[in-house]
Amino acid sequence: MHQNPFSTTWIRVPLLVCLSIWVSGCGGGDLGDAPTLYPVKGTIKKDGTGLKDVRVSFVPVDDGTPAVGVSGEDGTYALSNPKGGMGARAGAYKVVLSVTTSPESYSGKGDPNLAKLPFPKSYSSKTTTPKSYTVKEGENVVDIEF
Repeated sequence: MHQNPFSTTWIRVPLLVCLSIWVSGCGGGDLGDAPTLYPVKGTIKKDGTGLKDVRVSFVPVDDGTPAVGVSGEDGTYALSNPKGGMGARAGAYKVVLSVTTSPESYSGKGDPNLAKLPFPKSYSSKTTTPKSYTVKEGENVVDIEF
């Protein structure tokens, strides 16, 4: 009897080895590597009224990944980490704001060069923003009012 070189034994062993390596190597990393995040939320208001569609970025003073949130209809926001999870790591941050909709929606004019930001321009850069905050363990509430 002639044995086929592709018999089930010849296929099973390499297939099982490859499958075992593939399954064990696709774990996505140790969950212990995930940073500890603490909830950060607040409200952005101008003259007592919540500002909608403002991107709130907590940019680390030192190197690191910013945590970002966008204000809703009532001006409330909650930060999330782009790498996954809600909140921000503990540490010192500069608070940077930007507009998430077209600038003309704030000025009423079609020319973006004439647009008015709903907040002082100094808040739009890490180097010029006057707002800073240190995220601590537990819940953090950071309200911003103009």
